[in-house]
Amino acid sequence: MKKRILIVDDDIMTLKILKKYLEETYDVVTENAGYRFIEKMGSYEADMILLDIEMPVVNGLQAFEEIVRNPDLKDVPVVFLSGVSNPNLVRELMGKGAAGYLVKTIPKGELLARIEKIFNESESREVIQEILILDNDIEHLKSMRSILTENNYKVRVVRTSMEAVDHIRKHHPNLFIIGRDSSGVEPQDVYESLAKIIREERVIPLVMEENFFTTELLDRVSSALTPNT
Repeated sequence: MKKRILIVDDDIMTLKILKKYLEETYDVVTENAGYRFIEKMGSYEADMILLDIEMPVVNGLQAFEEIVRNPDLKDVPVVFLSGVSNPNLVRELMGKGAAGYLVKTIPKGELLARIEKIFNESESREVIQEILILDNDIEHLKSMRSILTENNYKVRVVRTSMEAVDHIRKHHPNLFIIGRDSSGVEPQDVYESLAKIIREERVIPLVMEENFFTTELLDRVSSALTPNT
């Protein structure tokens, strides 16, 4: 499955050129305004973000601040785009946590090589396990996400079985915590309806029973993710 790259730039020509360069190797999604990117941030799923620095209304630095605060995107490598080379700005951005910096006029071959290098560097860091949570209780979801994120898990949340299936097929999470879905279907029934795809995608299921308390969450997750010896 191709990795997905999201490009955010207000220059339509830049979007077209970069997409043309990258789409043979990657799944490419584009957004032509920083403020729209922030408005729709919760709907994006990406393996890397290419982010223009100079955009009207919301510039790249402001968008980056929102990215690092977003639990779904904060671990996604962000590469800044600029029309000019600026070594001082590069140092500043890397100090803020950027994964890289590219000049928009970069040749195709160099662009692909740089992107691959950044992906390799990102993947060589400590592997973070991803957990998908399905539940219709918003407060419960917030509590679980907060606890797991603080303990270095990558957490995604969905509220319907259809969303869960789509995410499992695209992203192959390590663990799937199953609660009631948005229509009120009980966790065990949700599990049985999704058992086939769970087996096919080799995702570890963890069904929330009636006595599933958030205080037990870390122990239950750790036990589920630890192979039997």
